[in-house]
Amino acid sequence: MYVVFVNTTSLKSAHRLFNVLNARGIPLSNADLIKNALFGLVGADPNPSEELESHWLDLEDRVGIERMDAFLGHHRTSVTAVRARGSLHEEYAALIEKAERGAIAFLERLVESAENYTRIVESDFDGAVALRSLQALHRVEYDEWIPPLLAYLNEPIDGMPEAEFVGLLERITMQNWVRRLGQAARLTAYYHLINAIRGKASADEVREVFRRNAQNDEFLALLGGEVYGKPFDAAVLLRLEEAAQDESVTRSYSGRLTIEHVMPQAFKDPYWVGRYTLEQHAHWLHRLGNLAMLCGHKNYKAQYYDFPRKKKIYADRDKKVSFDLTKEVCAAAEWTPEAIQSRQERLLELARRTWTIE
Repeated sequence: MYVVFVNTTSLKSAHRLFNVLNARGIPLSNADLIKNALFGLVGADPNPSEELESHWLDLEDRVGIERMDAFLGHHRTSVTAVRARGSLHEEYAALIEKAERGAIAFLERLVESAENYTRIVESDFDGAVALRSLQALHRVEYDEWIPPLLAYLNEPIDGMPEAEFVGLLERITMQNWVRRLGQAARLTAYYHLINAIRGKASADEVREVFRRNAQNDEFLALLGGEVYGKPFDAAVLLRLEEAAQDESVTRSYSGRLTIEHVMPQAFKDPYWVGRYTLEQHAHWLHRLGNLAMLCGHKNYKAQYYDFPRKKKIYADRDKKVSFDLTKEVCAAAEWTPEAIQSRQERLLELARRTWTIE
């Protein structure tokens, strides 16, 4: 082993050398490099360094080392409202240099943000309304909604309770997901929210940001079309299941979920052939009105059987987890095009009340 001592002319150069050397060795996390930048800012004085170390350990305890880089990325976005132009530690180096009250105040603010981030990831919200919306947000396939929520929690808006903001954030996020917006379009809406919050906008001004980015008619038209097989199909059905309940009720779901076609994809049993034309079968097959949820793996038992036999299978499979949207299917006497249309209209009305922004 060779040990090489490298002397620098200043502490700033030493920290710069630390970053350069480690970039070529075993990779450090962004958190390691950001911590180094903060220590470089306080200098060699041991007292500020000890205080900084104490705050950093507090940060690690609150967030957890495994989630540190994710939190730092979300916090950066909640402050800047722009896409990253470099690595995370480079972005933070610029923020740290601009810190008006120094490294310790910067880190104290980071610890406060970490508390709110932990609330988000652990769904630590009071009230069933806010908790429902937060759980729905966690089902979305991306987490770009976290920075605007973090910005709000870090700088609450007078006259806009948490439940209202989280509810509006769920609505715009679900609309954009169902509309299959690209990342740039999704981020633009979130950046507008962050800028409004950091600009000390009023509650009405923030509500207007949500309204400007909503596309209620397009969203409902897409939900009224074929839903099965889309990335959001299970999330939509689970949220509608909750929306059909009293607002005081919150539920959590675990395990595998199966989405079942009540009128089957295989169009050959006499029950179905006698009640549907080929055109009706193709029209209703993948729409909300014909979909039901079951617990467990994909339900091969039900297959293409007639409706009475399928109802019995659903009832047997649904003993472990109770889905009211499936129970109402079991309560139907017949499964005709009129029955599907009636259920479709009811679910779309439920979706309108749940996700549109007036």
